[in-house]
Amino acid sequence: MRDELDEQVRRAGRLGGTLGVVAHDLGTGERAAAGADRRFAAASVIKLPILLAVLAEAEAGGRSLDDRLAAPPDARVGGSGVVKDLADAAEFSVRDLLTLMIIVSDNTATNLLIGMVGMDAVNAWCARHGLHGTVLARVMMDAAARERGEENLTTPADIAALLTGLVRGELLGERATARALDVLSRQQLNDRLPRHLPAGVTLAHKTGELAGVCHDAGIVLPGDRAPIVVVAMTEGIENEHDAAALISDTGRALYAATGLT
Repeated sequence: MRDELDEQVRRAGRLGGTLGVVAHDLGTGERAAAGADRRFAAASVIKLPILLAVLAEAEAGGRSLDDRLAAPPDARVGGSGVVKDLADAAEFSVRDLLTLMIIVSDNTATNLLIGMVGMDAVNAWCARHGLHGTVLARVMMDAAARERGEENLTTPADIAALLTGLVRGELLGERATARALDVLSRQQLNDRLPRHLPAGVTLAHKTGELAGVCHDAGIVLPGDRAPIVVVAMTEGIENEHDAAALISDTGRALYAATGLT
């Protein structure tokens, strides 16, 4: 896998940006990485640790997924998602907010969940699990916080560790693990790592993007062999279509290298 990654890293440079990648075949143990410890603006990939922190709290009995959170007009924010457009929906279950946060990257749902569990709790969860390059510093769509330099950050290595721990059942119990993998498998933003997946192969994943930032991170679930964790993060590539194509082609090269195609 190393040669495939090196070529994509060089391609990112030609596009004026940086690519960080981790690929981990959990069956063979083979792992290849480039720029794995580089800190990137997390964009919506930060929603992965939020998902797991909320599920962990529910699993511990501190919160029920049936609990309902109000979504008043002043709590609704722009960007991705649908809650901002649902005039007749005044409240949502925690379960549905988690689903919306992942499958359509809903920013309002994310902020409601952060308000419920607390930013400190998400960061404490990351610290407990060794994700030392990851920090939740602001809510979604907080332009003033970004101007102050308060940015959500992560690394490819951290996200790969989170996904590996998740699929191995090391971070949550059996039911919560299954719930997390199910919602990630229903992701509706599929223009990057899923683009060149072989037919019948599932990817449980989360994308992220900001201006000049494009990410995708997930767990390939072939069904007939062990999972493969793939994380690809870019910064500095101005054209979002070039960045998405780079990530999708990185996925294609890694799938071929691991024998999926």
